[in-house]
This record gives sequence, C-alpha cells and structure tokens, in this order.
Amino acid sequence: MEHGATGLSTREVRLVEVLLRHSDGLTAGDIADRLSVSVRTVHRDLQAASDFLDSHGLTLVRQSGRGISVEGTAEAREQVLEALRDVRSSELTSEERQVSLLRTLLASDQPIKLRALASRLEVSVGTVSRDLDEAEDWLADFRLSLLRRRGYGVEVIGKEGDRRRAMSRVILQNLDEAAFLSLPQEPGESTGKAADHIADRLMGLIDEDRLREVEDLTGAAMERLPYAIADSAFVRLCVHFALMVERLLQGEKIEMGEDILQRLRKTDEYGHAQSLAQAIEEYFCIDVPEGEVAFMTMHLRGTKLRQDDTLERYFESSDLEVASRVKALIRYVEEQTGMPLAGDSSLYTGLLAHIERAIHRLQENMGIYNPLLSEIKQDYPALFDLVNQGMNKVFMEEKIPEEEVGFVAMHLGAALDRRQANFPQHVLIICPSGIGSSKMLVSKLETAFPQIQQIRHASFFELERLDTGEFDLIVSTVSLSMPEETYVQVQPFLSEDEVEKIRAHLREKSLDASRANRAVSESREVSGGGQAGFYQMVEATQTIAELIEDVFLERHEATSSIPEAVGRICGSLAGRGLVSEPGPLEAALLSRLKLGGVGIPGTALALFHARATAVVRPAFSVHEFDEALEIEGMDGATMQARRTLLMIAPQNLSPVALEAISEISAAMVEQPEAREVFEGGSDDQVVTVLQSIFANYLQDKLS
Repeated sequence: MEHGATGLSTREVRLVEVLLRHSDGLTAGDIADRLSVSVRTVHRDLQAASDFLDSHGLTLVRQSGRGISVEGTAEAREQVLEALRDVRSSELTSEERQVSLLRTLLASDQPIKLRALASRLEVSVGTVSRDLDEAEDWLADFRLSLLRRRGYGVEVIGKEGDRRRAMSRVILQNLDEAAFLSLPQEPGESTGKAADHIADRLMGLIDEDRLREVEDLTGAAMERLPYAIADSAFVRLCVHFALMVERLLQGEKIEMGEDILQRLRKTDEYGHAQSLAQAIEEYFCIDVPEGEVAFMTMHLRGTKLRQDDTLERYFESSDLEVASRVKALIRYVEEQTGMPLAGDSSLYTGLLAHIERAIHRLQENMGIYNPLLSEIKQDYPALFDLVNQGMNKVFMEEKIPEEEVGFVAMHLGAALDRRQANFPQHVLIICPSGIGSSKMLVSKLETAFPQIQQIRHASFFELERLDTGEFDLIVSTVSLSMPEETYVQVQPFLSEDEVEKIRAHLREKSLDASRANRAVSESREVSGGGQAGFYQMVEATQTIAELIEDVFLERHEATSSIPEAVGRICGSLAGRGLVSEPGPLEAALLSRLKLGGVGIPGTALALFHARATAVVRPAFSVHEFDEALEIEGMDGATMQARRTLLMIAPQNLSPVALEAISEISAAMVEQPEAREVFEGGSDDQVVTVLQSIFANYLQDKLS
C-alpha cells in the first residue's frame, strides 16, 4: 500500500479525516462502515493514525463508552485536515465509489438519506444521484430494485436470496482469490498486505475472522465429498456460506418452496449441506433453517469441479446414473469411430443436458420436437444410424425417440469435427510444373489449412520410393498411378472448389471404418458454413425445440385494464415455470407499451415481446380474452385485440437464439396464413404453424 508525504497510506489518511470530522468520537464499527473495511482493519490502522496525530499536536483517545476520538485545539484539527486534503495520494475512482455505494446499500435494511450517502462517499448529492442511476441498473440484474423517495431516502428492495447474490458478487468481483488462499488458516494470523487486501475487499459485509472459521468448516466438509472442487469454487463457497452466517446473525433468512425442497432433499449434496449446516450451528450458536440448507445444496451442486481423477467418481455417483450412461454412449462412439472423445467436456455437457431433459420429458409423457429430424435422417444417414445404435444400446429401457437421437447426432457430429482440428499435419506435394507453381500451391495450402506442420515436395519419379502412408494428405497437379481415393489432383493456383475437394477427401480418410468415415464427413457438412456455423445451427435448433415444447394457448376471463391483463398473462407464465417471478416481466411489458402500439393492423391480434432477467428460457404463448382489449395499434390507431401473442426471452439471450425467435415476428408480416391461425386457430394449429415457420427458417439456414 503506497504512502504519501504524510507517511500514511490512503486508507489511513481517510481514517484520520473521519476522526477529525467527528469530534464526539466514533466506535470502531462506525469507522469501519464509513471506510467500507472491517473493524479489525480499523484497529490495525489506528497506531499509524495515532503517531501521525501526535506529530501534529493532536492526541488519539480510546475511551470506553465514547469510542475513538481526537483531542486538540480546533485550529490544529483544521490545519491537519487542510494538510491531508493537499497531500491525499488519490481519491476514489468512479468504479471504487460505485462498489462502496453498492456495499452500503446492500448492507442496510433501512432507507439511507441522500446526504448521508454523499457525506460517506465524500462527493456531492448530484454525484450520488448519478451513481444511484448506475447502481439501479446493476441491481436489476439480480432482480433487485431501488426505492428512491424524496424525504424517505434510498433503499434496496428484493428477496433475501437475490440480495445475497448481489452481495457475493460485490465481494467476489473485488476479491483476489490467490491472496485469500495464500493466507494462514488460523484466525488472527493474517498479517501484511495480503491480509489488508482481504479485509478491505470483504467490504464490511463479512467479518474476516468469521470467514476464516467458515473456511475451516467448509474445507472439512469438502473433504467428505466424493469429488474434488476447483480452488476458485472453494473460495466462492466460503464467501456464500460466510455471508449466510452474517445474514442469519442479522435475522435474515432464505425461504424456499416445498417443491424445491423435495427435489433437493433427494440429492447427495443435500446430506453434505446438512452436515455443514450442523457444524455452523454448533460453532456460531445459530439456527440454520431448511431453506438455508437447500440454499447451501444448490451452491454445492453448482460448484466447478477440478479436472483430476476424482471427476470420474463424480460422474459415476449413484444419483447421476444418466451421467454415467452418457459417458457410456461417448465410449461406444469412440469404439466405433476410433476417435478419442472422452476428454471433450463440451460434448459431455451438451449431451447430458439434452439426454437428461429428454428422459424427464419421456417420464412426464411430454413430446420431443426436432425440426431438423427429416433432414438429418435423409442427408446424413450414417451419422444418424451410428448414434441411433448407440442410444438403443445404452438407453434401452427409455426407448429414446428419433427426435432426440437427431439432437444427439448433431452434438456428436460436432465433437467428431473438433477432433480433426489438427488434421492434416504432414503433406506430400507432387508438382512437376516447376518451382513457381509449387510455391504457389504451398502458399494456397498453408492458407487453407494452417494446421499443416510439414510439407514435402517429390517428383513424379520419386513417388514409387516413398512410403505414402506417412502422409496425412497427398496433393498432385498431375494424374498419378495410385487409387483415386488416396490422393487429390488439383491445379497449382488451387481454387475454392479444390479446397473443398481436399476437405472432403480428408473427411473420408480420417476414420478407419467406412461407416465412421461417412459419419464424420456428414457432420462437417451439416452447417454448410464450417465449424462455427455448425454450432450456431445446433444452438438455433435447440432454441426452436424448446419454444415448440413450451408453446401454449390459454383463455382468460375479461379484464378491466391492460395492466390487469398483463398481470394475468405473467402469472400464467410463472405458474408454468417459464419465469421465476412475474413482477419484472410485467414491468418490462408495460414499459414496452409506452414505446408504441403493439396491435397488428387488420387483425384482432396484439404482439408483445420483452426480455427480462426473470425469464427462465425463451417462450411463445397465445392468450385469448373473453372480451377484446382496447389497445393502440402499430399504426397508431386504436383497435380491439381478442388475442395476445407473447414472446419472451432472458436478458442475456445469444444473437443466434434471438434471430431464431424473431422468425415469429417476421411471419406476422410475411405469412398471412400464419396470422390467421394465430388469430383464431386451436392449440394444435398454433403448434403446426410454428413448426412450419421454423422449418422454413432452418431450411434457409442450411442452404
């Protein structure tokens, strides 16, 4: 920590200033709040502050019942304050001020006056007001809002769980995990700059000693897990659980619904969370209710695993039978293709997400829709057959339908494609035309295939003496006396068509088994746009499938106002689990109304769309009211809408998924028959027209 001309650090300067401005004295806790540090840090800095004050004719006094104060003449106090203003090494940056503001707001369960915030941050009321605008946007990501009223002050409004997520983010964004992990494990031993950093970065939201105790308890609990977690995940768990202790000590607790509790009780992590909760109860003499145990379980289940041999034990644990069978499927494809896939974490994650959801849908008698199924079966039969056989072998009891097989085929095709990213490496060129032509061909090859490591030139006559099996690729500008499937004949300038010809040749050569050769070749052709295009097609298809699965038509009783109608619609979505809570979505939809009309001219339809943090996944629904709603049309005219079409998406939706969803809006303009179905069709008709819209969209993407 840098020291200026005063011999004090920036934090120590601020400590002296706070004491000089409060002649009646402050407790160490009050000072810690004002400086956004821990009480322990305050006590650590008091000696330097005392020495500095002594050198300026002032005395630091610590008195029971009064706290900490400075004694001396008013003139001496003012002179020191003036000197500190002149030599202060640095002011808070806007980012540091924002962090301090968020910490103050989140820690308070009472409204705080604007002037009090300005005084604490040592800025003007106008600056605080602008900072609050920025803080409001940040808090919205955690489903929290700011209540700001003249004469009342400022207060954070929201659920305890959301408040804790925000608190944790404030701490973790500013905490150096390496410094945390390197400190001594015994409370009270932390010294030096690293300890100063930890104390400061806990922002006064967590007591440093309590954090150390929670760290010890959590570490013991982690040793009982059947798998190891990453260091970064351990730090996050310690922060989450220490924050839980702080909030429970303050009388704040998290409550969860019985349905969530029942689901979490069935997991292995719940038992570990119970054991840790009991240890925390005994050490801190507090009660940890079941909602908090569930909260701990969710964090344990969401931890990042360490990439070592314990990862295998995690996948094969008894409550993750699906995970182990996904690994068995991957091993089956490995055996059939000769391509190593077990280490592909992206493949595993994607497959597990799809297959777990598929089994859940099958158990609940829910359908699975894959708009690309017919194209996959028709155009890539080898890839589909390979995956279908593997699924039938590994998931025999579940009877996985072809729709899900199609999804799995796309994931495995992408993985097989990734395995060839470094192919070819060794290339043989036969070019009798001369050095110039040969160099031109080499340049073109290296541009098209940057993974090439070695290129050997040979004459037509040398070819017979070479072991051609040593090369991944043989390229010649003349016809060779070799089987056509063993080399590629091209022109020296290598056109785009010839590059694609080489790619096709490499696909066929990449696998030993002819069926596997075809499967990998087909997987690379799915997108028509290379690997990135393939992944985008997978994402778009997944988004569309989810939309089709969740679409519904619901009829509502007549309402007296648009806000009431919006409230009913959002309540319906919350009941189906499509939004975590209706409030934020209601606000987003009503805000959209202020921007302009939503009625579709020439129809009895209104088209609402919104993105909100409360939205769990993209969804489309149709809502019909007994009596038409009077709304503003997109042309500005008043109209009667009998049905409302609603498109919702999470705030952080990817561009690929957003493009897919927007096809519904485009169909409103381009397809009159779609408008007719949305205006008066049944549930099944709505699903059918959506399938048609998205099928056309995917066909366009493929072509």
